[in-house]
Amino acid sequence: MRVFIKIDSKNRITAVNSEIFISDFSGWVEIDSGDGDKFAHAQGNYFPKPVTDENGVYRYKFENGNISERSEEEMAADMPGDVPMPPSNAELAAAIAELAGVMMGG
Repeated sequence: MRVFIKIDSKNRITAVNSEIFISDFSGWVEIDSGDGDKFAHAQGNYFPKPVTDENGVYRYKFENGNISERSEEEMAADMPGDVPMPPSNAELAAAIAELAGVMMGG
């Protein structure tokens, strides 16, 4: 069973599927093959996480023949403007340090 992905102009993986569910292979890239649910039902089983996150942002990329998860920064760049981004680790650390200073009487 062969597994295919679709990518957009920014190399983001927009879909993953098994050959048994694809009738027109135009625009699809073969990435793997094998037996079992991971390959036969690739849409929900191939990657460890869904193709998009809870905000609909694509989670994976395909570059130089390799698939990887996109970084937080890459995904943040795709966030819709009205969805607030969570603070970075550095921002959280600074806020905790500031709060600790206030609590210690500083």
